[in-house]
Amino acid sequence: MDQTIVIDRRFNGPRLSGNGGYVAGLLAQHVDPRGAVEVTLRAGVPLDTPLRLRRGDDGSYALTDGGQLVCEARAATLDLQPPELQPWMINAPVAPDAGSDTDSDFHWCFVCGRGRAVGDGLRVFGQRVAGKPMSLAPYRAHQAHAEADGRISPAHLWGALDCPGAWAAQDADDTRPSLTGRMTGQVLHRPAAGKDCLVVGWRIGAEGRKLYAGTALYTRAGTLCAVALTTWIVLA
Repeated sequence: MDQTIVIDRRFNGPRLSGNGGYVAGLLAQHVDPRGAVEVTLRAGVPLDTPLRLRRGDDGSYALTDGGQLVCEARAATLDLQPPELQPWMINAPVAPDAGSDTDSDFHWCFVCGRGRAVGDGLRVFGQRVAGKPMSLAPYRAHQAHAEADGRISPAHLWGALDCPGAWAAQDADDTRPSLTGRMTGQVLHRPAAGKDCLVVGWRIGAEGRKLYAGTALYTRAGTLCAVALTTWIVLA
């Protein structure tokens, strides 16, 4: 059965399109709320626009805007070994300029934008780890993003897994913007509102303008909450 969904403008990545991680998390809930799901973003996701979500005979889903395919989602397997959470990761100082650059289009990103207020954006401010192909991003789960049971919604957790992958995968001196092309993710444990968490990103490889990274979201106590394999497309 087809459905109509609308991505509210507050869930943006770039100013005029949806955040890839959040949108992927919404679609993943339709495919399999507990298993691994692969979501491929084929085009920018329009905001405040009725989009058609259609289920295929094989259980996959397609999100379209008029006749244009925007996203595809299907059940997947996720063979990813996240790094073990170490005390140095938890205790790493956060630079004042961590997160998106103030003069970039991502300053207002729902996930990493420093322009978003507490309780509005996720405020996952990541930074690269000196001498390591990794990123660290503190994240405090906020009540405004929780469901009725007091735990953070899966779509918000997928969002938190998104941007830290780019900081891990892309070289610090590469200033070209990059966008989420694909996420294969799984939510294992939904943290309660108020929990202090950490998102760890690590570089997996590169193929031309495609960059690959893993991300893992932990509580500060060490519980692994969610993981994702992300593909980033560096814009020319």
